[in-house]
Amino acid sequence: AIAYTAYRAGLSHVLIKIANGIYDYNYANRKDLVSPVANALHAKGIRVWGWHYVFGDLPKDEAKAAIRQINKLPIDGYVIDAEAQYKDKYTPCRIFMSELRKSLPDFPIALSSYRYPKYHLQLPWKDFLIKCDYNMPQVYWEQSHNPEDQLKRSLREFQTITPFKPYIPTGAAYGASKWKPTVQDIIKFMNTSIELKFPAVNFWSWDYCRLKLPDIWQTIASFSWPSSPNPIKYIPE
Repeated sequence: AIAYTAYRAGLSHVLIKIANGIYDYNYANRKDLVSPVANALHAKGIRVWGWHYVFGDLPKDEAKAAIRQINKLPIDGYVIDAEAQYKDKYTPCRIFMSELRKSLPDFPIALSSYRYPKYHLQLPWKDFLIKCDYNMPQVYWEQSHNPEDQLKRSLREFQTITPFKPYIPTGAAYGASKWKPTVQDIIKFMNTSIELKFPAVNFWSWDYCRLKLPDIWQTIASFSWPSSPNPIKYIPE
């Protein structure tokens, strides 16, 4: 049902949580819940990326968890979700990324974190990005309705960081308190992403959007994303 829904929505990729810290995620009663969904999505021609929330206290063990899941699951890429817990953890970041790349030198890896790096200078941005292939910042315009301005500011700030990696933003498809994105917000977010020549976008989150924001889901599903918005082929064909 998930694969069929994604196919009907015209999605090119879906991101599924595969690990939390040092533990496997989306397991129940010792049963792997990720592989059947990933296989069904692949059967529809949809790529599957696994994402991992990391804390930085046990970097070698978190790397082992990532490597274990990547080697076990039928996924096409891996996303590191590093947020507040990883601030000021420069050495753990280097250990984590070194262990990852030692075992997975060619596997596609992306970073998912804050939209404005200059507002979160304590995060070890360079140590993450130097060993990543893509940058997937969380451009959540929560409590506002100006995704186009926030996308442009986010991009400008990341362009000042070396290395600059292909930018694939994650937009807001959830609600918080009395705020929720509007249909126009979603259209502006996607049109601005095309204007800025991003190769793709994605949204957080499937479960909230499907359950509580059906108009937002339908807007994303019906949006006509060009097949090649960026002539530079960032994502492997």
